[in-house]
Amino acid sequence: MMGDADEEAAMFGKEAAKSKPRINRPSLNFLEHTKAAAKQASSSIIQAPRRHVLSSKEPRQLRSNQRPHFQSVSRPFSTTRRTPAEDKKASASSEGYFNRAFYNRLDRDDQASYTSLTPDERQKMENVDSALRDHFAKDSRTHREMEDNIAAELEALDFEFPAGPVEREPKNNGFFQMGEKEDIGPDEDDFQGDDISSLGHGELEQTREIREYARLAGWEMPLLANLTQPFTPPTAATPLRFRYTTYMGEQHPASRKVVVEFDPSDLSLTPAHTQNLIKLAGVRYNPVSKLVKMSCEDHETQAQNKRYLGDTIKGLIAKAKSPESEWLKDIPVDFRHAKPKKRFQFPEEWLLTEERKKELEARREARELAQKTKMESPAGLIDGIKEIEEARNIDLSRVEAPLMAEAKQPMAKGKQGKKEMRQGRA
Repeated sequence: MMGDADEEAAMFGKEAAKSKPRINRPSLNFLEHTKAAAKQASSSIIQAPRRHVLSSKEPRQLRSNQRPHFQSVSRPFSTTRRTPAEDKKASASSEGYFNRAFYNRLDRDDQASYTSLTPDERQKMENVDSALRDHFAKDSRTHREMEDNIAAELEALDFEFPAGPVEREPKNNGFFQMGEKEDIGPDEDDFQGDDISSLGHGELEQTREIREYARLAGWEMPLLANLTQPFTPPTAATPLRFRYTTYMGEQHPASRKVVVEFDPSDLSLTPAHTQNLIKLAGVRYNPVSKLVKMSCEDHETQAQNKRYLGDTIKGLIAKAKSPESEWLKDIPVDFRHAKPKKRFQFPEEWLLTEERKKELEARREARELAQKTKMESPAGLIDGIKEIEEARNIDLSRVEAPLMAEAKQPMAKGKQGKKEMRQGRA
């Protein structure tokens, strides 16, 4: 067994072996490389660290929190691909071409692109850069024209920038706002009066929207006249009238609803079958308009709801025609659900016929003529000054105030007088 001194010597021998150059002999095979590495390690263990091991009387003790330091051991042989001498020279010459001055002038992205290029591409990149520099040089005509354009654009701009941040005076919140945070922080800019408020911007946005719809109504809506089609009344082959609801430009839950209306007498049924169909429809039949109205919105699409209504109507017609519906003859028709509304007819006397128009025109002319005659006749005119003078000359002595008349009457004495006084006050 090896002692502590031998173990320490072996450890120092390994470290010495690491410090020596690695054996790299491409002409040897794997076994020869291994033998050479073993011989090198054994010679280093015998030579180098022996003085250190013999000079120490006792083996070195490590502390509890200290760990032995081991360096990484390199492999004793090389696995690098063997390259011919000519290829190495060519790669060295290609990789050696590197313009450091041009590389330092580039930014980070261009530097990464430059390093990834081949030598020919690097030279092309340098040539393009030098050509651009010559084209936009300070003494070139292009550079002078560009500077003149920039100066003209800067003169047209008139901006006044503050010299530094504008300091706002601290707001005195008072006693009731003491300790509360301000809504506007110190780093926010104050309103300078050069813009409108948020309400004003909202009004402008609303005006823009109104103008947009006005343009649509003025320019786009008239084009819909090209899509007009003449109205064709429904025939006997199409007794069902479907109604859909469409919300332009948006998806709405109510857009899937489909409503169908039909007259039972248009279905080419016998009177008995028509009565059976009306009884089966129940409250969906309106005796005033004589129409059956049904709707469906249970399914996701309009086509599914329309198909469901069509199947339901087919089922009602088949049920009304079936011999099993003979028992419906004994059931009376119930129209209690239908409450007719009162509809007032416009009086015929109020209609403006030609005779009525002539009569009203004659009355209007007679009224205007009477008013004109009254204004032109002397008897019909009133003198305002004369009326005022007559009113002033009224004998005021004839007018007797009611209070003064009562004051002239003597009041009874004693209890009777006091009683009359109280009654008069009341």
